[in-house]
Amino acid sequence: MLQAQSKGFLTIIGLWLIAFVLIFLGTRVAGTSAAAFHSDELIKVKFHNLTIDPQSKQPVVLLADSGEERALVIWIGFFEARAMHSEIQGVEPLRPLTHDLVKRIIQKVDGTVHHIVVTHIKENVFYANIVIERKGALVEIDARPSDSIVMALKFNAPIYVSKKLFDDMAISIAEKKEIEEDYGLTIQDLTPSLAKYMSYESDQGTMVSNIRKGSRADQDGIETGDIFVEIDGKRIEDVISMKDALTKSKSSAKAKIFRKTRYLYITIHP
Repeated sequence: MLQAQSKGFLTIIGLWLIAFVLIFLGTRVAGTSAAAFHSDELIKVKFHNLTIDPQSKQPVVLLADSGEERALVIWIGFFEARAMHSEIQGVEPLRPLTHDLVKRIIQKVDGTVHHIVVTHIKENVFYANIVIERKGALVEIDARPSDSIVMALKFNAPIYVSKKLFDDMAISIAEKKEIEEDYGLTIQDLTPSLAKYMSYESDQGTMVSNIRKGSRADQDGIETGDIFVEIDGKRIEDVISMKDALTKSKSSAKAKIFRKTRYLYITIHP
């Protein structure tokens, strides 16, 4: 009960801080005008999907590039997931919830959400900014990506991601018409940032970014996020070596994978 009251109290403080910034600071935080906004170091993304991670049972939101070939994957809370789902479905609450109240405060002081930016990741935590426009100037407010995305949906505002962050952390979501499709998985090269995020000590390997439900890969017990280290004793360093190993494998192969901070062996049938 105390934790719930404390959380509610902090939420109220946060709302008043937003109002204070907008009303009393006159939207001069960065001294940036809406007309002068530049996105040279950003990539515009779109809300691609809201799903549940089958392993952690936590909600996951995917922000995809314009071609829907790659996406940034962000784990979020259930409250924010419900808010996103309600906004997408056009469901109006009987009484304003937290994000609805923030929207009303912004509108009451003649503001709007100009855009949001997912800026960087630090110690496995994503950071974002909500950029509010008022009287032709922009206010940049530090916020969680989940809350930022909800506000972007509420104001139909653009969503951006730092190009560096997207290049380092985005996973492939495009379907591949190769052996991976027959087997039922999507793979990608492991980057140093992804390796750190997965608590894997090397940046060499191939990570599974998607599993097709009911496929042979699914039946073999492969999971999204698995990192292939070896197949039949052959070291897997990148996607090319992974494809080569899958192609040359017989009816079954012994694979060494890294999953959730530990190594294990499974038998695959590519």
